[in-house]
Amino acid sequence: MLRAMLRAMLPAMIPHVLLAQGTGTLAVTVTATQTGVSLPYAVVALPDRSIERFTDAGGRATIVALPAGSYDIAVRRIGFAPHRGRVVIEAGLVTSASITLSQIPVQLTGMLVRPREVCTKPGMPDRARDPAVFDIVELLRENADQFRLLTSQYPFRYATQRVLAAVADSTVFVQTVDTLVAESKSLGGYRPGRVVREQRAPGGRTETTMSIPVLSDIAAPSFLANHCFHFGGVVAEGTETWVRLEVRAADKLRSPDVHGTFFLDSATAQLRRMELELSRPERLPRRLQGIRTVAVSTTFREITPGLSLIDRVCAINWQKPFQGRGRRHPVEVQQLTAYRFDTAPPDAPMASAYNSPAWQPRTQLTRDVLWCDGMGTSG
Repeated sequence: MLRAMLRAMLPAMIPHVLLAQGTGTLAVTVTATQTGVSLPYAVVALPDRSIERFTDAGGRATIVALPAGSYDIAVRRIGFAPHRGRVVIEAGLVTSASITLSQIPVQLTGMLVRPREVCTKPGMPDRARDPAVFDIVELLRENADQFRLLTSQYPFRYATQRVLAAVADSTVFVQTVDTLVAESKSLGGYRPGRVVREQRAPGGRTETTMSIPVLSDIAAPSFLANHCFHFGGVVAEGTETWVRLEVRAADKLRSPDVHGTFFLDSATAQLRRMELELSRPERLPRRLQGIRTVAVSTTFREITPGLSLIDRVCAINWQKPFQGRGRRHPVEVQQLTAYRFDTAPPDAPMASAYNSPAWQPRTQLTRDVLWCDGMGTSG
């Protein structure tokens, strides 16, 4: 069976610190141009020194012990146009920088909704010809980059409830229920055309897995260079309007990769859900030719306004009919049950625990318990 491996306060005042000789402090405040509201979880970066910091709830970030000199500074935040400039750090002093960011409106009128089509010219959309789609892809990249910074600078451990089951007709057959504990540093690892991998398992048998790209992979140049992007319309979800960004793997990839749909809240530009589907299933190893496709859906949970973790992941291996008869479709579901940061991001809880569905092994449930049932190729 092909199983999808499901691998997502700084002080209000500048503290009194003893500065090393020849160093200074940078204090940055980030607000929205249109409203003057402070922007938490903006990323303040000094590329020359490979330094990145999140702002706190007041839009503040502080970087201490910087050698005196002039630095490039970049500030970005999901849903806003990035800022780039220069700052000068003086020895023994605090340099203050007030930066405003302009919100990027998600243009929903006049955008052409196109179905998925062949991807012969992968890469970022042309900004001059298709500026609205370019902006949406940039917003997706900001979501991915924020998640990358979170997992790299604020490592955490997380627990998920994992359910292995099968779905057939109107019934879900629950097989096993257990708990997985993993570290954020284990997330990611996308390689173009290499999402399906074979490796030796204990006992000498060959195990085939599908390594799902996680959010931090989406901003990687290798992912952007091997996919096409276009606008897929909007959907209403509760009180929110979600923008659909359709993504298709490049035709030049001769082995399985992923197609997908990303759903971003049109008001905040936060990624709410991503759905990925195996491309070129006909190129799977011969012994897996019974698989029609593999579909994976991921949702996100805000742990504090503007900052999200992966909440739920659901993968279904849709099987081809056999001799005119239906087949059981293997399912794997994971639900976040707890997380704990080594050091919490600004203003975020250090740890939290959540209730999980009461799945029981060796039971049968109705098919409507699968929130991801409608994705991919229905069975």
